[in-house]
Amino acid sequence: MWTSTRPAAEALDSADELAGLRAHYNLPPGLIRLDGRSGGPHPRTTARLRRFVEHRWDLRSARPRSDADWRREARSAAAALAPLVGAAPGELNIAESTSTPLFKALIAAARLRPDRPVLAVGRDCFLTDHYVARSAAEFAGRRLWLFDGVEQLADLPADEVAVVALSHTDRFSGAVRDAGGITERIHRAGALALWDLSGSAGALDVDLHAWEADFALGCGYRYLGGGAGAPAYCFVAERHRNGSRDSGCDAAGVLHPLSGGFAEPASGLALSELRTGLSILDGVSPAALAAKTAGLVDLFLRRLRENCADACIEAVAPPDGRPHGAEVNLRHPLAQRVADELSNRGVLVEHAEPDVLRCSFAPSWLRYVDVWEATDQLHDVLHAVA
Repeated sequence: MWTSTRPAAEALDSADELAGLRAHYNLPPGLIRLDGRSGGPHPRTTARLRRFVEHRWDLRSARPRSDADWRREARSAAAALAPLVGAAPGELNIAESTSTPLFKALIAAARLRPDRPVLAVGRDCFLTDHYVARSAAEFAGRRLWLFDGVEQLADLPADEVAVVALSHTDRFSGAVRDAGGITERIHRAGALALWDLSGSAGALDVDLHAWEADFALGCGYRYLGGGAGAPAYCFVAERHRNGSRDSGCDAAGVLHPLSGGFAEPASGLALSELRTGLSILDGVSPAALAAKTAGLVDLFLRRLRENCADACIEAVAPPDGRPHGAEVNLRHPLAQRVADELSNRGVLVEHAEPDVLRCSFAPSWLRYVDVWEATDQLHDVLHAVA
């Protein structure tokens, strides 16, 4: 019978086909990062960054020479990202943040469905950008409808909805949503599907073509190796890139994220760093990343049951037996204090809500023994704060 001992965790690391990826990230010794939303580690390699900076700026005038380097780097990043999300390189654009492509995707969807007055956005999708969605609805002369989850799709006015925006993973339960099945359901109702991949690309099996998604976007810092401040990306399905016969809308044109590149040189650096992070994942399949993520999460939950059963902590379970994604939410009445104590011990988690801790499991740089050690520290902290 398999047991979650430290030697068992070390054995899993020895057999891990992705173990070699870890060496490419800047990971301070003694620090275990389970804080995905705060920005993952930066790639260790800096040669690409130096080349980009040296060729991006005219040293005599301290002014950018042209946008050619930025555009070339953006195309390179899109080509590297494409196999990780099941898209063609030409369907992807790099953007400074998720806010701009979210706004433009909702506008594009409204134009593609001109007779439908509702833009439906999940509350756990683009959490900090609800005001952007509201602005897009006002700009397009439409009505924003915020809903709590997939179970409320049936409550939407089906014949009025132009687009449904959802996160691939449920922020509250950590569950992976059936993106293909949900997209099919959205299409049957005559609407378009927009997916937020921030919590899944680089950690889960993402296939936008297989899902038949219309639009998608996500951040580059969580599981894609771009580090804090990394640019975002957006996807427009090829079928929407040359205009709709009904609306005359070229969604690709509407969604082109930024004319003239980034406003600040630091953003150019961030783009090059994202490209470097994506190069680490070159040739790695989404299925392999998803399998490693599932293994890390399984070990964490197993250790939680075995090692912390007597503590006042609960892992939020996904509904209907759905699988966990790359996040596990833990409920504890002293969540902030637990997070602070874990940080003092070199384990970084997120204090997501007053009584919720969120742990993220990045398959490209996290080891099984890190998970074992994190739960060991969690056990000690829980008893110290009791």
